[in-house]
Amino acid sequence: MATVYGPDKYVTPTGPDAPDVPATIITLLDSMRPSLIGHASSIADRTAKYGRASSSSIQAPAGTVVVSAELNAIWVKTSDTLDEWSTIVQHSDIVSTRGTDTINSDMWTEVRKLTIPETGTYSLFAYASEENGSEDGKIREFKVGIGAMYGFGGSSPASWYWRWTGSRTISLKKGDQLTFSIQQRSGVARPIISELAYQRIL
Repeated sequence: MATVYGPDKYVTPTGPDAPDVPATIITLLDSMRPSLIGHASSIADRTAKYGRASSSSIQAPAGTVVVSAELNAIWVKTSDTLDEWSTIVQHSDIVSTRGTDTINSDMWTEVRKLTIPETGTYSLFAYASEENGSEDGKIREFKVGIGAMYGFGGSSPASWYWRWTGSRTISLKKGDQLTFSIQQRSGVARPIISELAYQRIL
């Protein structure tokens, strides 16, 4: 008696027509695959295994569920032909970039930049300080951009070892560019420490 498998209703023949060649077995596996939950250790691993067709992977159909214990994530594929996913749950480690830059007076200088890897809700953080004993009282200005949009920012007069921090929680799309720019008005170039960070929270 024939048995039906998978969402494509693949029927295994009986008798002399029973599957006995690799191609038939592969057809059976591909038919069953969308009903299985896939596993990926990272976004790159998810793409390699389920996001594109190759000799070692498949172009998984829309509706495929992939789980990642490493990223605390669950994704559902939203396209039959593209590497596009909807995130059900995902929490990430903090991703940050930090350094010291010489900022010329009276002009905006972009000091940090990050790219959002996946669509979701993120907590953003920016930090700046001038730990060189400057106490000129002149304004230091800060802005975090999300693409061409102003995200958040602020200003601070330069006191002894001044520090500034800012943060925001916002929904972002895959590929969004985060930039952190600083302007200072002391009249001379000054070294300023800065950090830009994000953490995926949903």
